[in-house]
Amino acid sequence: MSFEGYPSRHFSIANERHGEHENDLPHLLRRVATRIEELDLRPMDILDVTIHQDITENGPWWAATVYWSPDVD
Repeated sequence: MSFEGYPSRHFSIANERHGEHENDLPHLLRRVATRIEELDLRPMDILDVTIHQDITENGPWWAATVYWSPDVD
């Protein structure tokens, strides 16, 4: 069986554990947006964005992963 599809890439970003922004979801989202702009990703290239949290003794610890398909011209 052969699987042909679209190649994809990803990056993950998390707030610093036990840091000033550990529980700060807006801070994480701004960092994700900045990284998308740095990579010059077009909206049509983004396949998925996941946001998740782990519960720590200090509350939620946020992380995000962005999956995109590189431009194949």
